[in-house]
Amino acid sequence: MTDHPAIDASASAVAQLLGRAPDSDALSRATGEVATQADDLRALTRSLFVFRLRGEWLGLPAAIVDEVLEPRPIHSLPHRREGLVRGLVNVRGQLTVCVALESLLQIDAARTDPERSAAGAASVLGRRLVVLSMQDQRLAFESDEVHGAHRYDPALVGEVPGTVALASAAFSTGVLAMQARSVGLLDDGLMLSAINRRLG
Repeated sequence: MTDHPAIDASASAVAQLLGRAPDSDALSRATGEVATQADDLRALTRSLFVFRLRGEWLGLPAAIVDEVLEPRPIHSLPHRREGLVRGLVNVRGQLTVCVALESLLQIDAARTDPERSAAGAASVLGRRLVVLSMQDQRLAFESDEVHGAHRYDPALVGEVPGTVALASAAFSTGVLAMQARSVGLLDDGLMLSAINRRLG
């Protein structure tokens, strides 16, 4: 017997708890919850890189995102003051074409982000340069915010609503609800083809 009754009582309570047979209903509920969580995780078979341009939250396949960097100087090209091409940007010593993705998607420059909240702001990075690697081709674009890569269940992707701008809808494969935001999923193949046509 120790000189500390409180410690003895605590040890006795712990021993009783550990010696108690588990309640069958509680055990069944816990097992069901674990199985459900495992099923939910197995359904997350795709990975999406989520970012914001103006007032639109968009997503591209995470596999094509090569780097996400702090903004850096963009060197304009002669006779390309406006439109799709912003200019060239130095990415680790390699000059990379930087495009205005919002121009391709015809996203209104006056729009802001109506869905951003103070609660979600902590997990979102500010303006970033996103470098893509698609079909042996590297391109960059500036995003207003980056939410990073997220796994998702393809079965939860909804249809593109009729209210989406025609240009954006042409490159969209669906819409995904994510943390109170509607994220438009972009078709990277269609996007690259359209960019190359306008670069040519």
